[in-house]
Amino acid sequence: AKGGLEERTSQAGMKLEIRACRGASGMKVRADVSAVERILVNLVDNACKFASRAANPYIVLELDRRDRLAVLRVRDYGPGISKREERRLFKPFRKSAREAANSAPGVGLGLALSRRLARQMGGRLRLDRRIKEGACFELILPLA
Repeated sequence: AKGGLEERTSQAGMKLEIRACRGASGMKVRADVSAVERILVNLVDNACKFASRAANPYIVLELDRRDRLAVLRVRDYGPGISKREERRLFKPFRKSAREAANSAPGVGLGLALSRRLARQMGGRLRLDRRIKEGACFELILPLA
């Protein structure tokens, strides 16, 4: 997945930075690898769409450990997510022709599907509201 994520970020003129926090090495996560890959691809793709014009062109993928949980964070330094957008963030939506012409491409299922995949693995996907510059999503999965 790493190669595909790096390729996608470079296509958008951005750079992918991968970090592992202390305590993250050697973790074994109970998860479906292809589902985790789909979620990460979706999160990185969204960051590329919405943060490609940011002054800081980095997307940070970070692995951390919180008690018996693995936390994968995908963070960008773009315009962030407004309170209005946040309310419908994980809901499937349809775009009118006008909205589709004036917004990033996509069918509007990415985050809804990603959240469903996370739940099927006993985890969750959420927006980290503490981040004020840009957007940060956390995929939280149980350790094996």
